[in-house]
Amino acid sequence: MIMNYYQEKIETNSLIPAKIYFGCGSDETSHYPLHWHSNLEFDLVISGKIKGIINGREVEVGAGEFFFVNSGELHETTTDDISTINTVTILLSYNLLKEYCKDIDEYYFDFRDNEKAKEKIKQLIIECAYLYEQKEDFYELEISIILRKICSILLKEFKKEKREKGYSWVEEKSINSIKKAINFMEINYCYSFSLADIALEIGMSPNYFSRFFKKYTGETFYSYLNKMRLYNAHIELVNSDHPISAVALNNGFPNVKSFIEAFKKTYKTTPGKYRKEYQE
Repeated sequence: MIMNYYQEKIETNSLIPAKIYFGCGSDETSHYPLHWHSNLEFDLVISGKIKGIINGREVEVGAGEFFFVNSGELHETTTDDISTINTVTILLSYNLLKEYCKDIDEYYFDFRDNEKAKEKIKQLIIECAYLYEQKEDFYELEISIILRKICSILLKEFKKEKREKGYSWVEEKSINSIKKAINFMEINYCYSFSLADIALEIGMSPNYFSRFFKKYTGETFYSYLNKMRLYNAHIELVNSDHPISAVALNNGFPNVKSFIEAFKKTYKTTPGKYRKEYQE
């Protein structure tokens, strides 16, 4: 569940065609802003609860279930009580699936109809997590085998044609425009720019873009940009000894005061106190 980018660029181990990691309350942020990536995402919840949005659809996942994201889907996650959250995440290589299903771009995966096969995937995720954590001899080989088993189950049991979703051309175009807007913000969040600047980049008037962005993301452009800046500022805060003022300015906040206010609203404490508690 730990994510570092908005159009996430996932680098996988050459021996393991996936990114695998563990999430717990002590090392996570409480919110991961809207983003996407080509890899398939499985967030298996061990304890706690994940709330998320996938292409505008609200999803809530509790212990024993997984939050799943198809390739290219816009999604975000959050949790109300970060102290309870414990997850295993696998970001499965899309190219691995494409090796065995050349026309994979025409399909997506839906888990609603086969609980038995879904349970099998959960067990395979847990096996991957155990092997990855122990790192015994030839663990990469064993994990790569398990990941291919997951691919086999996905392709045999859960593959559906994308045309069944019923997305219109207009909806597809709108999703692509949102992706383009998010990509612009990902590149430029540390600089000062206006709603008019990004509207020009997308090819819309500022007023139309403002309404359009709110409709498809559920929040205003400025609210989303602030979350993106705060997310990146949090990463810098806990992984460096940079002064608080530098963290603020490095991540697009106009001044320290605005950064502290935004940080306190989300984390219920100041950046300085948070860093101290985190380090301890």
